[in-house]
Parts: sequence; structure tokens; C-alpha cells
Amino acid sequence: MSAAHKHRASALLSIGQVRAQLREEFPDLTHSKLHFLEAEGLIEPVRTASGYRKYSAADVDRILLVLRAQRDLFWPLKVIKEHLDELDRDGSPVRSLSVRALSEGERRPAVRLSRRELAREARVSAAFVTEMEEYGFLVKDAPVYDQQDLDAVTACRDLAEHGLQPRHLSLVRSSAQRQAHLIQSVLTPSSHRDDSVAEGEAEDARASMSASLTSLHTALLTSALNRSH
Repeated sequence: MSAAHKHRASALLSIGQVRAQLREEFPDLTHSKLHFLEAEGLIEPVRTASGYRKYSAADVDRILLVLRAQRDLFWPLKVIKEHLDELDRDGSPVRSLSVRALSEGERRPAVRLSRRELAREARVSAAFVTEMEEYGFLVKDAPVYDQQDLDAVTACRDLAEHGLQPRHLSLVRSSAQRQAHLIQSVLTPSSHRDDSVAEGEAEDARASMSASLTSLHTALLTSALNRSH
């Protein structure tokens, strides 16, 4: 084996190494998710003589683009694949699209906060966090809080400045829970399939429907406010 060939081989990563490399930003990344991205034609890891998958730096860039676009921009896989195909045709590096795509949305690293840190980051009192727990906006005595929790506290803080306290917002919470149940009811049939493709399809559909429901809610709210003038 030549020195150049040995260098290329050593630069390739196993599926476990890819997960370890991306764990800080995507702690929930699974083998099944990576297999699904491969099945959808978004990545093409090479196979060793023994059949093991090996991922290049370019594969990792593509994985990052897909995961960030899903998380930050709510892009369905169809849209992501179109952009990747466009890059492939142009011969542009995937990393360049990652930068452009993320500049259109807000890239946020994984957030893990204690209760005290949550209050500090959201600029609210501990009593306000307790009130949000009491009205079901936060899980009571959770060991850690994530980005969604921080977003919820920040939004409730802003609404409180206009006189809308958490106790006034139960209808919003109930609506979100009903929408989540609605999405899950659509996904339930495919969840019985125990394979990576089913898992990936469900995750993509979940993100797509969530984005569509958010857009629908915004449109209906704006329309209702306009009619009330």
C-alpha cells in the first residue's frame, strides 16, 4: 500500500467516530439516522472489504449540513437534497453551502442548562421559572433544560412584559400539545417499522409538518389580527 493510500485510509472515520465527532452539537445522532441519510442518497460512505462504512471529511460536512438545515431552518430532506445536488453539479464544496444556509437562519449549539442557568440566560427570576412549571410550560424539577426550554421562557418573559403572564397562556400550551399529538398520530403507522429508513422518514416528516403548522399558525394569527382592526 502506498503512503498516499495509507494516508487516505487513515483519514476515513468509522460510524462510531463520526458520532463521537458530532456528539457535542448533535448528542442524539444515531447509527440509524446515518444509515437513513445514506439510503436517501445524501451521503455515500465507502465500504471496506469487510463491508464496514467509512466516512470522509466531505461526508461529515454533508452530514452537518443536513442536520443543521433540519434543526435550524426546518428544511425537509427533499429541499436539502436539491441544494446538495446543485453543489455537486457546480463542483462547489459543501462547506460553502453550510455557511450560506446557516446565515439565513440562526445556528445554535446544543444547550444544556441548570435551573439557575436557565433563569440567568432568560433574564427572569427563579419565581418566574417556578410559575412556568406550575402551568406546564416546563417539566418540573428537570435535571437539565434545553434550547426549547430557553426559547419558551424567553417568549413568556416577553409576553409578560405586555401583561400576559404564564397563567394566561394555557390555551397556547394546550394548542401546541394537540398539534404534537396530531403529528404523532400521522407518524404512528410508520413507527411500527423497525428500520433506519422508517426512523429517518418519520424524523423528516415530523420536522416538515412542524414547520408547516408553525407557518399556518402565524398566517391565521396575522389574518385574525388584521380583521380585528
